[in-house]
Amino acid sequence: MIDFTKIWSGLDWGIIVVYFLLIITVGLVMRKRASKNMKSFFVASRRLTIPVLIGVGAASWIDSWSIVGLAECGTTMGICILFIYVIPNTILRLPLALWIGPFVRDKMPDWVITMPDLMAYMYSKKTKLIMAIGMLPPFLYEAALLTAGGQVIAYVTGINMWVAFGILGVIIIFYTSLSGLWGLAVTDMMQFIVMSVAAGVLCLGMYSHFGGFATLFEQAGAINPNLITISGGNNMMEILSWAIGALAMYANSQSYQRFGSSKSGGDIKVSYSCIMLFGIFFSTIMVLAGMAALVEYPEVAAASPSEAFWGIVFTTLPIGLRGLFVAAVLSAVMSTVSADYLICGAVVVHDIFKGFIKPELGDKAEVKGTRIVIWCVGIAMIIATYFWQDGISKAYYYCGGFQVAAFIVPLMFGLFYRRKTAAAGFWSLLLTIVMYAVWQFVLECPGGVPTNLACIIFSALVYVIVAKLTYKKEDAKKIAA
Repeated sequence: MIDFTKIWSGLDWGIIVVYFLLIITVGLVMRKRASKNMKSFFVASRRLTIPVLIGVGAASWIDSWSIVGLAECGTTMGICILFIYVIPNTILRLPLALWIGPFVRDKMPDWVITMPDLMAYMYSKKTKLIMAIGMLPPFLYEAALLTAGGQVIAYVTGINMWVAFGILGVIIIFYTSLSGLWGLAVTDMMQFIVMSVAAGVLCLGMYSHFGGFATLFEQAGAINPNLITISGGNNMMEILSWAIGALAMYANSQSYQRFGSSKSGGDIKVSYSCIMLFGIFFSTIMVLAGMAALVEYPEVAAASPSEAFWGIVFTTLPIGLRGLFVAAVLSAVMSTVSADYLICGAVVVHDIFKGFIKPELGDKAEVKGTRIVIWCVGIAMIIATYFWQDGISKAYYYCGGFQVAAFIVPLMFGLFYRRKTAAAGFWSLLLTIVMYAVWQFVLECPGGVPTNLACIIFSALVYVIVAKLTYKKEDAKKIAA
């Protein structure tokens, strides 16, 4: 075990305290602007410009998985994670940034503000309901992100880890429920700056500590030669599973919320192209940090990769900059968790309650209800941290994998398949949710075929077959209109 409390300074404490105070202040200041109606609360009245979109988009695409999770992969898998996940991730996001995002922003009607709304527009209200219900289980991933943030607070302060989870969780709930996406936009800009600076100083710190990255690779290769190979000893199915996981953003509700909050599709092209370049730089540093953790603390890394990662952070960074890096992780956690709390609140109140139970619900009541749900979900996620204390990689596999498997085909086919039908969207979505549970937990991935790959193929087949059986001239006229 590493005693972090002995190397944590008053200056580091000061940075963290100031950071939290700034976040809470933003929530209070932006509260009035976010309270007008659901559009102002959820998509910031569609007024975010390029500089803000860069911060908002980067903060939503970079969470504690992108820091602690990739570092864990660097410790256990080495540089191969760059080739089987990070680089494919970036390449596969290009169409999302340059084509799909602008299309969603410019072509969808103004009343479409959530992903279930998009399902209703493309298919039917019952498809919207299935999507809304299907979006709820993956929110357990936020508990894993809270775990990563709470662990570092507990490491450096020595306080009980559950208390740390509670402190971080309540702060996120507080400012998210106050200010919605308006507050998130401002705080995400701050968080993007903090993450950028922190990644840069960690890169310089590791380079200086090891006397260059070539030395780091040599020492990691001596421990395990697979750590410095492109495949990392993984078979083709395992590599394919990681590469497909890069499609998660196509089915990620945060992506569509950010697209809807921009002023125009052209702004999305510019801002998200910048984000992708930053993402490669940031992810590479975290993977190298994971490898450095293995070299520096091999015994600790074998038992707890995340603890070894924090060991390398505190070893390579001086006083003050350690606090900055901890703030960066908390930034990543808070930006992603807060956005998903906001989305979860909107799904429950806007999509399910107002959409199917009380359609006459007014604007003020809708915003108030969303705030209440944010508090309920946030408290539930603090409790759910119990399930993810052995690391967030497993959480990403299950929760992220489910979103890709279930949502990507009806979303992409609905946007671009000219012979889409309401029945195709409904049955593809519903049956694939069932298929995921059966393939993953009952059959346990027969033949070693990854669940996300099996489900995407299944979903596409169901969609095309049902579309061919149900497509009529009326549908063609509707699409043309």
